[in-house]
Amino acid sequence: MKYLLLMTTLSVVLVMKLLSIAGVVQRPAFAIPSFGNISNDWRISQTYIPPDRGAPPTTTPSGTRGGEQCLLSEKKIVPLLIPGNNIGVTLSKHPTFFIYIPPYQEAQKARFFLTEWISQEEIYEEDFQLPKKSGIIKIKIPAEKSTPLEIGKTYIWGVQIWCEYDPLGERADYLSEGFIERIQADRYLLEKLKTARPLSLSTVYASQGIWYDALESIVELRSLNIENPQLIDDWKKLFESANSQGKEEFIQAPVLDCCQRED
Repeated sequence: MKYLLLMTTLSVVLVMKLLSIAGVVQRPAFAIPSFGNISNDWRISQTYIPPDRGAPPTTTPSGTRGGEQCLLSEKKIVPLLIPGNNIGVTLSKHPTFFIYIPPYQEAQKARFFLTEWISQEEIYEEDFQLPKKSGIIKIKIPAEKSTPLEIGKTYIWGVQIWCEYDPLGERADYLSEGFIERIQADRYLLEKLKTARPLSLSTVYASQGIWYDALESIVELRSLNIENPQLIDDWKKLFESANSQGKEEFIQAPVLDCCQRED
């Protein structure tokens, strides 16, 4: 009965994901129940295969920009959960982003931003409260507060952290940036998604190079059972195969239920 309920829940997630891709509805936010175990019959192999989309754009390297230092980690960077080449693709109009917040002290302000790369048009920006402990935070772009990502366009996103906020200079002490591009799912991918088992959905995305959707899907799986050894192994494989910057720090970090926007 327990596994039947699990499959039913994940089947709903899969159906809503496919409807969102097709542009029919956006997947609503709802709680996924927690289960004690996931059968080994549903083991997945989580390997990210990057799409062949040419050289990624050039951006400011992640790390400190000088001034105060309030991050306690050795590398002094705020890792974004992205592939090592700094760019990933999505099928979503309003994607979800994941950021690792290292241990810190006395940081005063944090900001997430999403901008169209060529025109520099601001798509979304929010100031948010940093979590009380180190970990991975997620930021979901709200449909009601931003325009949808356009297919074929490249966007730059990232996070800024101020140790001492300067409202005049607006120069953050830490800046991390990455790129995202929304693509159109072809018929082959749509067929694979339609026939995919719920627990292999993240594998389909990863094998097709759909980074952001693969990452969100595996986070949903881990929320079912954070101690499941196979899911932990798949989590590690995803970032190792993508050669993600800062993975040594965040690969063991928890995904936190935060963070509150500062309106």
